[in-house]
Amino acid sequence: MTRRPTLEAVLFDAGGTLVRLDYEWMSAAVRALGHVLDADALRRAEVAGRRAYEAVLDRPGADPAGPRELNDASRYFRAMLAAAGAPPPVVARALERWLDRQSGPGLWTRPAEGARDCLDALGRLGLRLACVSNSDGRAEEHLAACDLRRGLEFVVDSHHVGMAKPAPGIFRVALERLGLPGERVLYVGDLRRVDGAGARGAGLHFVLLDPYGDYAGPGEPAVDGIVRLPAWVAANFALGAPGSRGAG
Repeated sequence: MTRRPTLEAVLFDAGGTLVRLDYEWMSAAVRALGHVLDADALRRAEVAGRRAYEAVLDRPGADPAGPRELNDASRYFRAMLAAAGAPPPVVARALERWLDRQSGPGLWTRPAEGARDCLDALGRLGLRLACVSNSDGRAEEHLAACDLRRGLEFVVDSHHVGMAKPAPGIFRVALERLGLPGERVLYVGDLRRVDGAGARGAGLHFVLLDPYGDYAGPGEPAVDGIVRLPAWVAANFALGAPGSRGAG
C-alpha cells in the first residue's frame, strides 16, 4: 500500500479559483453591443482563454520566471470571446469594455461556487489556509468582498512582493510565512503553466481546477470544482498537525 504524503496547509490561487469572473456582467456587456451571448457560454469558453494566456510561455526566449505578457489579460479575454462565437468586430469592442471594467471595479469579483464551503471544510480538517495570487494589489480586497478572506492566514499578492507566478520565489514567501516545507503544502489553481509549474518548482503539491475535464495534462491531479477539494484532499493525503490552523 502506497503511503500518502502528509499535508498541513493548503494555498489557493485567487482569481479563477476562490473568486471567479463576473460572467453575468461580461455577457450583458456583449449583449449591449448587439450580439447574443449568455453567461454559460462564456464560462464554457474560459478554458480557451487559459490556453491563450499561457501560450506566451511557449514562445522562444520566454522568461519562465514570469514574462511581462502574463500581466496582460487581453489575450485571455480575446480568446474567450472568440471561443464563445463572438465575431471579430464584437470581440474588439467587448474587449475594450471588459478591460475598462477590470481596471476599475474588477472582473474577478464573484465568489466561486462552493469556495466558502470548501474553506470551512478544510479548516475543520485542521489544515492551515492561505492565498498566493498574481494580482494588481487588490487580491485581499476582492477576497474580503466575497467573504473568502475569513479563514485565510494571509494573502501573498504579487503586486506587493514584487514576484509573480510561475516564479517559485512567490511560493517560497508563503512557505516562509507558514514555516513549512513545500512537501507539506498543497497549491490549488486554475492555470497549468503558471500555477502548476510554479508550485511544483517550489516543491509544493498541486491540484488543478478543470471544470470540464478538457484542460489537465495526462495524469495531472485535477478536480472539476472547488467544492470537491476537501474530499479529494482527504483521499490523497494524510492530514498532519491537526488543529494547527491559524486565525485569519
